[in-house]
Amino acid sequence: MCVGCLRTHVDITEGIPKQAVLQFCRNCERYLQPPSEWVQCSLESRELLAVCLKRLKGLKEVKLIDAGFIWTEPHSKRLKVKLTVQGEVLGGAVLQQIFVVEWKNGYGDTWE
Repeated sequence: MCVGCLRTHVDITEGIPKQAVLQFCRNCERYLQPPSEWVQCSLESRELLAVCLKRLKGLKEVKLIDAGFIWTEPHSKRLKVKLTVQGEVLGGAVLQQIFVVEWKNGYGDTWE
């Protein structure tokens, strides 16, 4: 198969969830980093991005190329992270795909 056909038939992101929950405590303004550590991170910081990426299952099967936040309304109770990943498929061909993971605030509080 050519690379164009591979892109339409193979999804290297299928094992990675596109939606996830991130626990946030509005009182102390910290995020849960499992299993039981609460860390303080500012909104759209590198530290918060690291907390989000550690929570994603399936990232170990692909190579993470880039990750960054997509702006959302602060009152939306959601964070969006745009990820670029590479993965090897059929016969050693390397595919790169871009997708978005949406994080929902687990406690229903606003991020601010």
